[in-house]
Amino acid sequence: MERWTARAAGALLVLAGAAALQGCTQPESEDAQTMRTATAELSAVLLRPEAEEAFEREGHPVRGGLECRSRTREDEPLTVVCTGRSAEDGKLRFRGRIDPGAVASQPDLAEGLPGTYTGTADGDEVFRMNCFNCEPGELEEDSSPAASPS
Repeated sequence: MERWTARAAGALLVLAGAAALQGCTQPESEDAQTMRTATAELSAVLLRPEAEEAFEREGHPVRGGLECRSRTREDEPLTVVCTGRSAEDGKLRFRGRIDPGAVASQPDLAEGLPGTYTGTADGDEVFRMNCFNCEPGELEEDSSPAASPS
């Protein structure tokens, strides 16, 4: 199911990107705004379990789930921020910026969500990734020592 949901999010991001491009020459239409909002909300829902798994892989299991919200503006990348507590009561924060251009330029069957994703526990970075659900070698590897494949 994870693979299917990533593909669905990718498709919505491509549609939102196309709608955003339409807004480059004229004010953004109501339909484009609706698509952008729906894409942002879906992205927050889909990234939450991915972020929870990433924290767990790094030894910071999430207690009770992360709470996520998204922000999208016509001239900015889609951003998802999640917060919560670890099993040891540490403060967890996830921030993801999805790159619609990279999503749109992926091969047809690619299932990853390219972007910039970081997770912190009590203010210390515990992971940094450039894609969720990407196949090895699909994107350039992040050289950060805290990077984890997904």
